[in-house]
Amino acid sequence: MINAILTGIFSLILGLVEVLLTPIDLIIKTALPDLASGISAIGNMFALITDVLGFVVSLTGLSGEAISLIIMYYTFKLTAPLLFSTIKQALSWYNTLKP
Repeated sequence: MINAILTGIFSLILGLVEVLLTPIDLIIKTALPDLASGISAIGNMFALITDVLGFVVSLTGLSGEAISLIIMYYTFKLTAPLLFSTIKQALSWYNTLKP
């Protein structure tokens, strides 16, 4: 008996929530683009960025070696602190877990 009452109450609550959220769902479906167009827009943005980047690199007149050195420098500059902090964090975890 109590199980039937609780099931009925939950069904009523779920029905009311669905009635309240249906207009919001319709607004989201009509106002926001679907996932496929969003992903294609991101791909188009990256294609545009690579075209502009290629133009800027060719405009500077740098050689391929200079560009690769610049890229290696910034890759090291951005990844080395992350690597060191990760190692430091792992060592601190090891020291706290060590008996």
